[in-house]
Formats: sequence, C-alpha cells, structure tokens
Amino acid sequence: MTDGLDILVETLITGNLVLIQGLGLYALTRYTKSVKLAAVSGLNTVAGMLVGAAILWLLGDIVPTSPTSELGFYVIVGYVGAVVAPYLTRQEVSREYHVVDTALIGLLLLLSNKGVMGVDNFWVALGASAGYFLVLLTVATIRERLELAPIPNALRGAPIILITAGLLGIALLGFRL
Repeated sequence: MTDGLDILVETLITGNLVLIQGLGLYALTRYTKSVKLAAVSGLNTVAGMLVGAAILWLLGDIVPTSPTSELGFYVIVGYVGAVVAPYLTRQEVSREYHVVDTALIGLLLLLSNKGVMGVDNFWVALGASAGYFLVLLTVATIRERLELAPIPNALRGAPIILITAGLLGIALLGFRL
C-alpha cells in the first residue's frame, strides 16, 4: 500500500470493515431500520473514525506495548472519537449511541497491527468509514424493500439482514486479486 488511492480502494471494497472483516454487525442490525437512521449513524461513525485515526496519528509514539493496556488505549481513543463525532456532524443522538462501535475499535486495532503511520492513517480511516457508511445505506435500502417481500416469519428481522450481508460480502470478495 503505497498510494493513497490504492489504500482507499482496498479499505473501501476488498477490506470492508462490516462485510469482509465482520466488525460493526450490531450497527448493521440496529441502525438500518430506515435510510435516515442509517445515514445519521453512518455519518457519526465516519466522523468518529476520522477523529480516532487523527488522535492515533498524533499519539502514535506513545501507544502502550502490553496487550491489555494497548486495548484499553484503543477503547479510550474510540470512545473519544464516538463522543466527539455527533458534535462534529451536529446530529442529535441518543445516549445509547455513545457505546463505542466495534467497527471503530476494530479500525484502530487494524491501523496499529498493520503498522499504518502518517498520512496513511487518514486514507485507511477514510476508506473504512466510507465503506461502513455505504454498507449501512445499502442494507437500509434493501431492508426497506424486504418489508414488502414474502419472507418466512423465522427469517424476518436480523436473520435476513445477516444473510443479505453475507451475500454482499461474497460479492465484494470477488474483487480480491
């Protein structure tokens, strides 16, 4: 990953946090009941990921080395990103939204595990957050259309959403080389 555009495309499509990595599935089932709710949640998470990546970039030299303190560090950075994000996007969110999203923490852990540094932090966070946002909007649109479809009662709700996400993930895997 040398070019910013390469990083952006890889994290947006072939390394999608939700569909390929499996992070943020709670948000996929919780915040896709309407397109508006998905857009608000997606924008807040985009802002949170960008803020978290910026904080990680600025504090990159003082990341703890032990695994337990490192995870705590990323949870704190993710929580700061999740709390600051609604103020940046000027969106009203409920108290329960301030629970840190697993996609945000997963992004921060992936940034550190891959050794991403400098401006590449921004490109990875931008691509991952854009992919997250697009997945939420796509699944919300599909979910609204599935309301009219004749689906068996056992598959209504979260099961059909997870099946749909799996099929979308398989489709994205076709872009890997």
